[in-house]
Amino acid sequence: MSDVIADDAAASPRRAVGDEPPRYRRPAVRPLAPVAPLDTSGGFLFGADVQTPRRDSWRRRSLALADLSALVLAWGLMWLVAPPPGDVLDDLVLLPVLPLWIVLNKVLGLYDRDGSLIHRSTLNELPQIVHSLTLGTALLYLLGPILIPGAELLRGPVVVWWLFAMALTPLLRSAARASVRRSFEPEHVLIIGAGHVASVVAEKIGQHPEYGARLVGYLDVPHADEGPTVGELDRLGDVADFEQVCREHDVERVVIAFSNLEHEALLDLIRMGKRLRLKISVVPRLFEVIGHGVAIDQIEGMTLLGLKSLQLSRSTLMLKRAMDVAGAGIGILLLSPLLIAVSIAVKVDSRGPIFFGQRRIGRRDREFRMWKFRSMVDGAEDLKADLAHLNEMGDGPMFKIAEDPRVTRVGRFLRRTSIDELPQLFNVLRGDMSLVGPRPLIPVEDDHVIGWHRARLDLTPGLTGPWQVLGRNRIPFHEMVKLDYLYVAEWSLWNDVKLILRTLPVMVGRRGA
Repeated sequence: MSDVIADDAAASPRRAVGDEPPRYRRPAVRPLAPVAPLDTSGGFLFGADVQTPRRDSWRRRSLALADLSALVLAWGLMWLVAPPPGDVLDDLVLLPVLPLWIVLNKVLGLYDRDGSLIHRSTLNELPQIVHSLTLGTALLYLLGPILIPGAELLRGPVVVWWLFAMALTPLLRSAARASVRRSFEPEHVLIIGAGHVASVVAEKIGQHPEYGARLVGYLDVPHADEGPTVGELDRLGDVADFEQVCREHDVERVVIAFSNLEHEALLDLIRMGKRLRLKISVVPRLFEVIGHGVAIDQIEGMTLLGLKSLQLSRSTLMLKRAMDVAGAGIGILLLSPLLIAVSIAVKVDSRGPIFFGQRRIGRRDREFRMWKFRSMVDGAEDLKADLAHLNEMGDGPMFKIAEDPRVTRVGRFLRRTSIDELPQLFNVLRGDMSLVGPRPLIPVEDDHVIGWHRARLDLTPGLTGPWQVLGRNRIPFHEMVKLDYLYVAEWSLWNDVKLILRTLPVMVGRRGA
């Protein structure tokens, strides 16, 4: 946090009263040469004369084709599973209407939003997909019989079609995005700024090749000395070289990351980027407390960001608790054969109890005992001091060893697949834990959480959460605490559902603790 404050201070130096404001020399702006040739087929649906990169045009077309294919395939599956009564021609009466879904999705922004984003996730747009399919299906159900003779025969089967479309559309859209990533080289990204924030941006983009972005370097204001650097990225020059650097490195996106440029100069740079047809991403001030749950507001043309309150209503907490009880109960019921099999394997593999209980700090600092399948030799805690020199989490309070010698043969498999965490479903039923929430810390770790970070305990700790999904051992302790705080600050039911869905690939990919 101190680094961020230092960056802010550098960006807005204070002047004593009466001091003459420092003279500012704007970066030299060379006359703009003709913009590099771009694909002009961006308006694939209406033939609009919009210049967009070829990759973005292909992505929009691929997503539209994926949507249409999902709808047609769902129609075929519906005909096989729940064929409508009547002739085959009657069954096909509404097929010509399906392309209108492309128009509806276009209106909902399901094709254009990818161009503005670095992280393009089908999971994040799932609410809009549900909205589109539900709205379109409701219109078919209500208006179809009125507008098209014979369509009333499809009222029952159309619900089956909706279920198939709900499953197929996200799958085919994900495949379309993956195909575009494989067919085109990564998007070239230039960072404007240096120091802590720019380094964090570079690190996060570099750790996720699935974003389809490649950092080419960074620019910032001239320095008398070498000044701050951005990780291992090359400094490509000063902001006065912006246009030349963008053309030489085929830059497609610019990320503004707390540059030391003054306000007006930064606006000039953004305007120039737009004239060059570049995509602009801006790291907002106070980004540490701004999550994706902000509400965009406007006052007389000025944009404001509305942040959620940390105080959740009683009905919201009741809804979260109901989801926990239902999910944990169903999970225990379905997984009971696996739980029995793992219990036998743990007992046969090594001496000691089947379960391992550990003291953890829960909501509002209440201590509880969290249960796991025992994955280490009996008495492993007594050996911890002798292995302190192997701790891979640095000097912080967390203790992790990739090849921990205390782990048993069965325990190694349980930890890699996260099966050892399943007994925590009983903690969820008791109310000590939630299905999704902040990471439950042991008392030694919790002692290092101070100040506003302690708001992470305004919600019950979870069996899974942002730390488990986004990186586990790759994320240091202080970053984990910030992730937990943001999770609590912007909590929503849909955010919990997303984290549960993202936990499944982590477990299947054997990226457990």
